[in-house]
Amino acid sequence: MADAEPGGLSILVHPNTTNPKRDHLVDQIWIGQALAVKGEVLGEEDEAEEALEVNTEPTLGA
Repeated sequence: MADAEPGGLSILVHPNTTNPKRDHLVDQIWIGQALAVKGEVLGEEDEAEEALEVNTEPTLGA
């Protein structure tokens, strides 16, 4: 990946599945410097959330 300059921020991008530990520790992407994640506080399995309604007509907020 190219060297991105996020203004000194460290940004963790991850999926949102029913396994938060895997989402944050295995399937993540860091923008900027990677930081330590306290994986011991994350669960192995959570109840799935109900899917949101699909927005087929997105708009920019005023």
